[in-house]
Amino acid sequence: MHQASENADFVSDTDPLDEVSIKRSELGLIVRTDFSDEGAWATFCSRLEEGESEYTAESPSGDPALDDDQGLTECTTVTEDSSSDGSDDEGTPPPVFYVINPSTPHERALLENISNLTALRLLNDVNVRAAPSPPQGTKPIRTPNRLVDFNKWQEIYFGKTIWVYDSKSNVDQCVRLVSQSGDMYGTAT
Repeated sequence: MHQASENADFVSDTDPLDEVSIKRSELGLIVRTDFSDEGAWATFCSRLEEGESEYTAESPSGDPALDDDQGLTECTTVTEDSSSDGSDDEGTPPPVFYVINPSTPHERALLENISNLTALRLLNDVNVRAAPSPPQGTKPIRTPNRLVDFNKWQEIYFGKTIWVYDSKSNVDQCVRLVSQSGDMYGTAT
């Protein structure tokens, strides 16, 4: 009976990142993990806002184009009390992406140069599934790995889709899409 109580506490505990990763209405998260070039970041944010503005103007709802400053992602600071769903009272759709760009040195240190897997573990929930079957004539991996095949199980993640803005993003102005699961045997997040 005592063990069941402990499990219930674990299942029902709160995760402070759920406000950002699960409860928001945006389709995906952009996580800034490199803070070395503010100019490149500002350029990226400007292009992101332009893209979201175009997307919103072409939305399938049939609404006319929205004002340039409505419903756009703000590439500024994410604070703990930013729990709004992003939509306003006039029915303007929320931004496509929620941008995680911490402002304080302590908050930035938590995200600076994190790996894609760390981003998944922070912002998504983990689950397991049966690992995809190896192609015919292929042997399973010899050293079990929970991301590919561990006793015929594979670790996967679910939640908002994550894109990472890293040091390479300063140069190519692109974010990296993080896969939540492998599609075929031998692939992983």
